[in-house]
Amino acid sequence: MKTTRRLLAVLLALVLALSCAAAAASAVGEGLHYVVLGDSIAAGSGLRNPGEANYGRIVANTNSYSYQNFGENGMRTSGLLSRLDRGDVADAVRRADIISISIGGNDFFTNNSPGLFFEVTFRYFGRINSIASDMRRNFAGIMEKIRAYNPNAAILMQTLYNPTIYPFRFGTAEAVNRVNSMIYDYLRDHPGAYHIVDVAGAFGADPTYICIDTIHPNAKGNEKIAKVILQKLYELGLGSRTDPVIRVKGVSTGELNYAAIWAWFANLGKFFSR
Repeated sequence: MKTTRRLLAVLLALVLALSCAAAAASAVGEGLHYVVLGDSIAAGSGLRNPGEANYGRIVANTNSYSYQNFGENGMRTSGLLSRLDRGDVADAVRRADIISISIGGNDFFTNNSPGLFFEVTFRYFGRINSIASDMRRNFAGIMEKIRAYNPNAAILMQTLYNPTIYPFRFGTAEAVNRVNSMIYDYLRDHPGAYHIVDVAGAFGADPTYICIDTIHPNAKGNEKIAKVILQKLYELGLGSRTDPVIRVKGVSTGELNYAAIWAWFANLGKFFSR
């Protein structure tokens, strides 16, 4: 009888300990405010239901964060630098405990992508160098402004993947490298400024993460980005789990964007006329 009682006592203590551990784990991250800034990747372009299923929403749901997303299609570094002066954005940044940023790709790809192909082909980088210089200056301003608003938030800076089925992919590699070099160079010169979330490394050369528009992450891609962010947050002690909670399944866009294809060729002349 005594042996049975001891065994029951041990089992009860074990159950209580596991319950407490589970409660503590589930509480990690609760009450934190999560803000997403940046471009169409941040906004969830590539999904029919971005508000419910983009990576920012998945991360917030998984760790029970409150959440705001200010991602916008076509956003460049210059646009984000200006957007940080808008009252609601500035207030959100001030309140944030965690800030995710995706920015830089549009500096090159919006109205420039046809020219990038030709510059890389003929090894003439005049326009690319000019864009990169402006981007770096704007990026430094973005970081300074965010830190002025909020010196304590954990900033997660996402690397830029190369859209593997983008037309003339080798032409985009130079632009992608310029963006990612900027991200690593800034952190080298400003240790601790942010934590790098290596989306580019996570995507690799796998085209199944990319939407049919040949640019944006599809539903699978958004889940992959969420996993990489969740892993980083777990390492930082700001999240309780690394496996994403998918409350609403993402629905990838399925239409071929003929307008975007036409614009790609139409913008070729604009690139060289600058």
